[in-house]
Amino acid sequence: MPTIPPVPILLYHKIGDPPPRARVPGQYVSAKLFRKHLAYLAGQGYAGVSLTHLTKPERGLPPKPIVITFDDGYHCLYREALPLLREHGFTATVFVVVEGIAGVNFWETTVGDVEEPMLTAEQIREMQAAGIEFGSHTLTHPHLSALSVEEAAREIADSKRRLEELLGRDCSAFAYPYGDWSPALRALVAEAGYRVACTTRRAAARAGDDRLALPRINIRRYNVLPRFRYKLWRAMRSAS
Repeated sequence: MPTIPPVPILLYHKIGDPPPRARVPGQYVSAKLFRKHLAYLAGQGYAGVSLTHLTKPERGLPPKPIVITFDDGYHCLYREALPLLREHGFTATVFVVVEGIAGVNFWETTVGDVEEPMLTAEQIREMQAAGIEFGSHTLTHPHLSALSVEEAAREIADSKRRLEELLGRDCSAFAYPYGDWSPALRALVAEAGYRVACTTRRAAARAGDDRLALPRINIRRYNVLPRFRYKLWRAMRSAS
């Protein structure tokens, strides 16, 4: 992968406070804390780039690139994250569950989690116009390894096609739901035509990493600023 190593790729899910019955409250990062994260990154000289930017060496990279990603595509990204990203001059890459667009997080409510509204098509287009990149997180957020090859291929390829119809441009980025990755699934992602994909393996990305199985740094609700700084430092140090 043509990058200036190492490149931290941050993984967020929801921006806001967790409701009382949330099964995974750690996935909620408060808007106040998210603002502190962004302010710290800006103060350290990090410049945000999209995930696919890493695959285009002709575009060049800033001296300290960072990629901010969000999985699933919750409505709170439009309400809370987008204004803060704009405030601090960062872009982001959002991986959308396509069947969830304009609906709710059905893959979580079916296991007893609280209902959360998802981004609408109009909000996705507005965010794209503001410089946010959108990638696929499959059609229905399954454990891909539990599916047949044909079912997994449909989740991967059809979500790309439908997002391209919505966005009016190529969809080149993918994230494996639950970090459920394997060489066989990677082959399906490559066959579908994606240029870059993310796992949940915890590390900063390096130049020699497989561009269809990139690691990320998982950011949680309890990652207050000292912990956030440490996680970033540790990932960068281990990748150097």
